[in-house]
Amino acid sequence: MTSDRIRTSSAHPAVTAAGVNHVLLTYHYLDIGDIDGYASLTETDVTLDHPGAPPRRGREAVLRAHTAQVSPLRRHELDTVIADGETIVALGRVVHSAPGAAGRTPAGTDFADVFTLSGQTLVRACRRYYYAPPPGPQPPLGS
Repeated sequence: MTSDRIRTSSAHPAVTAAGVNHVLLTYHYLDIGDIDGYASLTETDVTLDHPGAPPRRGREAVLRAHTAQVSPLRRHELDTVIADGETIVALGRVVHSAPGAAGRTPAGTDFADVFTLSGQTLVRACRRYYYAPPPGPQPPLGS
């Protein structure tokens, strides 16, 4: 890797902490179906890129995309949040519960979301990556 691709953050730690809180709140608002709360944490020119869907540009398009996915049977479980200035990475799982599935393990998909924040610590962009096993047979670990 060349040194021109490495950068350090100049953001004040309090600004980064506020950005992390905003990112955490986006998941909370989406999980409870509070689209207005989610909207309050985004820039008007926000972008959303999720695999398998066309990129969404602008708050209204992003809100429509999220509204279509709101369900009391869908939630985000975060494992790790990594912050560097205006970039926040959240690692976790999107969990789907089947109706009436008490006692059963919910199905889920691992994801990594990369957020870019504005100077006001609002979400300017979010790009999601899903975990997928590599194609074909895999050699045993340690080979």
